[in-house]
Amino acid sequence: MFWDTEAFVLPVLEYRIRRLGPARRRAGVLGRTGARFPRESALTGEDVIPTTGIDRNGETVAIGNGDLEEHITAIVAWSAWHYASWHVGWAFLEGPGRPLLVDTARYWASRLRWDAGGHAHIDRVAGPDEYHEDVDDNTFTNRLARWNLERGAEVLERTAPDTGEASEWRGAAQALVDNYDPATRRYEQFAGYDGLEPFVAADVGTPPIAADFFLESARLGGSQVIKQADVLMGHFLIPDGMAEGSLVPNLDHYLPQTVRGSSFSPAVHAALLAPSGRTDEALSLFRLAAAINLDDLTGTTADGLHLAHFGGLWQAVVHGLLGLSVPRPGDMTLVLAPHLPDGWEEIRFRSRWRRTRVALVCRNDAVHVACDRPLAVEIHGVPETVRPPGGWVG
Repeated sequence: MFWDTEAFVLPVLEYRIRRLGPARRRAGVLGRTGARFPRESALTGEDVIPTTGIDRNGETVAIGNGDLEEHITAIVAWSAWHYASWHVGWAFLEGPGRPLLVDTARYWASRLRWDAGGHAHIDRVAGPDEYHEDVDDNTFTNRLARWNLERGAEVLERTAPDTGEASEWRGAAQALVDNYDPATRRYEQFAGYDGLEPFVAADVGTPPIAADFFLESARLGGSQVIKQADVLMGHFLIPDGMAEGSLVPNLDHYLPQTVRGSSFSPAVHAALLAPSGRTDEALSLFRLAAAINLDDLTGTTADGLHLAHFGGLWQAVVHGLLGLSVPRPGDMTLVLAPHLPDGWEEIRFRSRWRRTRVALVCRNDAVHVACDRPLAVEIHGVPETVRPPGGWVG
């Protein structure tokens, strides 16, 4: 299991709950509290990522992902929260899923470094952009950690007497730096990124490309070329956790610098472009994403299919083109804002929403909702209750 699994394919929550023991032990070995989940996990719950590998020159090189890609811990919490939001509500988070939010928040609280000015930092990490490793204050990691601290505090307050710990987590979340510049409404990908060698994807080739096959690691790590935009991944996974009005400026800044060395990068960007009104660009990237495996665009299909990328395609349609918003665990309203590209008449989509079977026919001007019990919906900001067997809304 990778972080890709929970973020793009399937929540493996029972598996994570049963392996809390190894996650807690790993945190303890590192001198921290709570639970720290592994970058790659298999049967035992211990990290099974290789520590060395062979580079393109046939030389043995160290692999630091297991130590550096800590966002997996926040993604486990994210998966649990979204499972509850989509399907079962607070019962899971107040019951068996509680430690997936609380223990992970406890880990982040113990992971922070505080400076003399009262700001919190997370040092020595790598985000999804694996071209830049061992960096400080990676925006994606810090924003996910902040989100985890805030959601963990919320669950803790609902399930335990007040000891002040939840308030400490909220304070830490607010103190955690995020590299945001209000003047440009742009996030720096990590501390020092803007000072690297200016380099855009077109200088390397036509995406998608694996830039690490063309540039030496030192040159690549010292440039602004990125495998996938960590900042944009933050907008994709926790849109309510990023600054209002920051999506478009960051799309404009980071898309030209992204070589899309990750298979699910084009689908994520398509999902972000659609609600921004750039449906033609979204459709172009969606088609690119659809062809990655079928046309073997990256020359890696023989090594296996990119399952997380398939999940990204689904999310590009459902969350991007259809604008389906995932609510909080107690919110029962299905929210849609379709943004179909020119030439697409409709998208049909089936789901089970809070134990209600739902079949949708989505057009830009209206949505047909079929359901087996009364359902609260909101289409382009207009609320309505649909009763079985359903009808057009909008």
